[in-house]
Parts: sequence; C-alpha cells; structure tokens
Amino acid sequence: MARRTRHVPGPREGARWIQDALPLDTAEGADTMALVPTPKTPTIAVARELRRLGLQQGPGKDFRVTGHVANGERSHTYVLLLTANARQAVADHADDLEARLAAGPFPFTVSVRYSENGKPHPSVHNGGMERIREEKPTEDAALADAPAAETAEEATPAAADAPAPAPIAADVAQDAETSNAPEEAVQPDDDHNEQYKQRCQADALVWSTKQAAHVRAAAAGHLFRDDFSDSFRWSTDRAKTGRRVSGSFLAPLQNAGFLLLGDTGADGRRLVEATPDGRRAIFVWDTHQPEPTERNHKQERMPLNPLMWGEEAARRTAALQADEDRRRAERDAWWAGHQERRAAEDAEEPLRAAWAKAEGILNPCSERRKGWTPTNDQVTEHALDPKVVAALRLEAAELIAAATEAAAAASASKEGCSEDTGPWGDFREGDIVTIDNRPGEWELMTRSARIGVWEVEPARDTDRDRTDAETCALHPLDDAPHVRRGDLVLQHYPEQTVPATVGDVYRLGRWIATTHKTDADGQPVTRGDDVDILQVVTQEQVDRAVRLDVEDGGHRGRISEVIVSRHAGAFRVTCQCLENMEICRDGRRIAYCASVEAAQALWAWHAAGEEGPAPEGEPLPAAA
Repeated sequence: MARRTRHVPGPREGARWIQDALPLDTAEGADTMALVPTPKTPTIAVARELRRLGLQQGPGKDFRVTGHVANGERSHTYVLLLTANARQAVADHADDLEARLAAGPFPFTVSVRYSENGKPHPSVHNGGMERIREEKPTEDAALADAPAAETAEEATPAAADAPAPAPIAADVAQDAETSNAPEEAVQPDDDHNEQYKQRCQADALVWSTKQAAHVRAAAAGHLFRDDFSDSFRWSTDRAKTGRRVSGSFLAPLQNAGFLLLGDTGADGRRLVEATPDGRRAIFVWDTHQPEPTERNHKQERMPLNPLMWGEEAARRTAALQADEDRRRAERDAWWAGHQERRAAEDAEEPLRAAWAKAEGILNPCSERRKGWTPTNDQVTEHALDPKVVAALRLEAAELIAAATEAAAAASASKEGCSEDTGPWGDFREGDIVTIDNRPGEWELMTRSARIGVWEVEPARDTDRDRTDAETCALHPLDDAPHVRRGDLVLQHYPEQTVPATVGDVYRLGRWIATTHKTDADGQPVTRGDDVDILQVVTQEQVDRAVRLDVEDGGHRGRISEVIVSRHAGAFRVTCQCLENMEICRDGRRIAYCASVEAAQALWAWHAAGEEGPAPEGEPLPAAA
C-alpha cells in the first residue's frame, strides 16, 4: 500500500507566502522583513515592495524595473511606472515605500512631483539624484493659476463625481442669442409629456463631463477652427489664440449632429456652432443632470448616438427607410424577373422535348434552335402534341416577322446614304472611326455580307470583340493615324531596310501600331511603334533598293540604298571592321553617296587604309 505524504513548505516558500499575505499597513512594530529572505539584487528588492502595493510587474502591466547603463556598466536601477494607478499608488505610499527599502540592503529614493492639474509623477531610483517631494496643489490654487479657458476644460473632466453644471449662464445665453442658431423653447413644468421626453433624451446621451463641456462651449460661441494653424481652439476671447482642442475628440460630436463647422470669417477662423440638436441636448443635460459616463481617451473618440427624436435621428431614419425601399424594389424586380425566367423555362420544356424527340437528340444539355418547326412527317411519326406543334410554328412566324421588319429598317437606312459614296461610304478597311451611340474609337475590319454594313472592332490592344455598324452611323476622326492595318511600313531612319506589316492600331495617349516582321534569323518579331516614326512603303520600293556586298582584302562590307528618311535614294557604305557602321568623311560625318559608282570609290578609299582625302561624291538627290 502506497504511503501518502503531505507537502510541507520550505523556509523560502513559507516566508514568501507570509509576505504576500501581509498588507502594507501592518501594525507598527511588527518586523515583517524578518519573514522573507534578504533580496540579493536591487531589482528584487524594489519589485517585491511594489508588488506589496498591489501592482503587477511586466510589459503591459503596472511597472517594470530596469537599469541605466553608462560605458558598459550599470550605474543605477530605476522603476518605470506604466499606468496612472501605479503612479497614484506610489505617490500615496511614498514615505512607507522609501522606509521599507531603506531598511533593506538596497535603499531607494522616492521622489514625487505634481503637474498643474494635480496629477502625480513619482520616480523610484537608487542613483545619486536629488530627492524631491512636492506638495499636491489644491483645487483653488490650480484654478487661480490657470486661465479661464483652461480652467473650464481641466476642471470639468476631473470632477466626474461632482454634480453636473447648471444650465447656460446669462452671458452664455447672450452669446447664443447673438448667433443665428435656433433656440430650444422651454416647456412649462406641467407638461408631463415634455418632461418625460427630456428625461429620456438626457439618459440616452451617455456623454462624459468633458463632452458636455465642449458642447456647452460651442453653444456659447467659444469653439472655433483656426485654418491658419489647422487646429481647433477654445477661447472666450476671439482676440486670443486659446487652448488647443483635439479634432478627433470633436469628430464624434460632429458626426452625431451636435456640432457644425461654420463658414470662414474675415480672421480666417471658422466657428464651431451647436446645432439645434446640440442646443436641445445641452439644455436637457443641464436641466435633468444625468449621471455622466466615465470615458477614457480612446472611448471619447468612439461614435455617439444622435439625440433621441432629434433632427439627425430623423435624417438617419429617413435614410434607412429609403435604403430599405430601394432594397425592396430591387428584390421585387429580381423576383419578377425570376418568375418570368421560370415561366419561360416551363414553356420551353415541352418545345425542347418535341425537338429532341423529332431530331433524335440524346444530350440533355443541348439547346433548341429558335425558329425550328417539325415537318408533317415528323409530327405523324413521333405523334407530337398538336398544341406543342402550334406553339413551335407560332414562334417561327414571329421570328420571320421580326427579321422582315429589321430588313425594312436596314433598307431605309441605306436609302439615307449618299449615292455618290455608295452604301459603304468613303471609308476603307483599317480606318479608325467613331460610331453613333457607342463609346470609344472603332476600326473598320471588312465589309459585311449585308449591304451598307461594316464589321468593326474596338480600337484598343485587348478585348477586340467584333460587331456590326451601319455606314450612316460612322464618322471619321480628325486626328486619325496615317497608317492602316495591312500597310507595309519602315521606321523613319536611313538604316531601315526590312519592312514590317501593320496589325492593330490603337490609342495610348499617342497612336500606336502593332507591327509584325521576320528577322534575319527567320524568327517572327512583333512590337508596338509610335505611328509618327513609321513611313508607309510599297513592296516595289523595297525590292528595287540596291544592296551590294563588297570585299577587298580583309575588308567586307555592303553598299545599301536608303529607302526612307530625308536621305532616300542615296547610298550608304558599311564595313564589318566598323561593326557594320557607315564609313565617314571628315571625322564623324556619314559619307552618303549619290550613285553606286561614288559609293564604290568611297569603299576603295576605305579598303586602301583611308590614305589621303576621301573622294568627293556627287550632289545628293533631293528628298522626296
């Protein structure tokens, strides 16, 4: 039988448990430090005492203990207080904390400073810095030192537990009267419905004290936006700059319909006015004084609900109702279309069954061709339903009537065309045109089988779906490109000798032509060229151009006739020793020759080592 044992805590565990169980305000004279082992480092000592205050250690918690390192050595240890609760707890127990640390092997200095709004900023360290203990400023002293505008802002959020301020004072009411914003009429006390409505509106506001103060300031005309500094300000005197107000804090009040940004004045400032909902809200807030909502910095920037039964709430309700009506209309339209499609499918089912039976179709996914009618032999052989046969023949008759009407309309449109231009007008294949009631530019591909109708494609690099267009609906472009599909073109440079064929032509800011040709290795080459550098040539021009291979000693070259550019008709001489570049006269000037004989003389001069002056050529032919 196994022996059961009970764990007995050791000296360290027992001491740690006793220490954690002891409160900070242990009775005077009790030696609690004897109950725990002596800390071995300053970090352990200060962290132990801070945990006794109920604080938690670590990133994202109340405090962290770290050290200051100088020249690779740790000079002193200090505490980072990460939360407002931690700073307040250390400030409240500064003397006790310093005394307990001084009783151990690692004493620390606890300093306490206070900001203007009375918030403590303690520091705990064991360095050689000065010990500072400031007295907490009283509320009266803080109000006396701060300006009037700052006092209204700082005192309002701090007094969360104090009763809400009274309704707008006489001077605030006077400022409200000077503005053109409408005022809220005060209802008599015996109007129970109005009192109930006010109480419901006040309870539904869920404002913080700070939010109520800003709406009250806007109603008094103390809030404005300075466009020069790009910031919101709070000042009772428009001649002064005032205190800065966060725009993200005012945004929820504006979105909820309580505040409105006015027009820019002569001083470059825009008054932040209280809307009728805002004036009504601050009136019921000050009248019934609901419990303020505790909100932190992040919560005060969350969206707010508009005033219950207010103008903004009515606007949102109307917008929601309009959206619901739109959705209902779309839903009804979809349902009607669905019903029509279902009815069409139900009507098509017997027609397709008759077609499949008569034609021997076994694939259930095959679609029946519209206008099909069975022959009399098929009706007799397959015993088709007379009602189905009648429906098929009626459908075919309707299609014939529609085709006849379309042909008549096409004939009428052709009659409107000019007799001089013919049914296809003055257009040619490859022209870029515009079409009535169709966006973009279109390329004429070919003439359709129907008289007076062109097959066209969108003039773009992708998604060129072909369709038809009447000649009378076509209009030429004022800036149409000078090249068309199928043209033979060369780039406008003297060295160009291999022509390319134009394909798609489209606009990408400038007109672009896709060209296709075969290189010297027999590989197809496709590229997009700016049409401004392309020149249309004929195959005859390319074929009759002179190309002579010449060789003399170790030199191998070619004499080529220029086809395009301003040197067209001249001859250029190239050599492999120049990496197939042109032979030049007088330095870098390319030696164009007027005849083959002059080119051969230039080649002989180059092959002989270019000794002496280069032979002068005949005058070049005039550019075409």
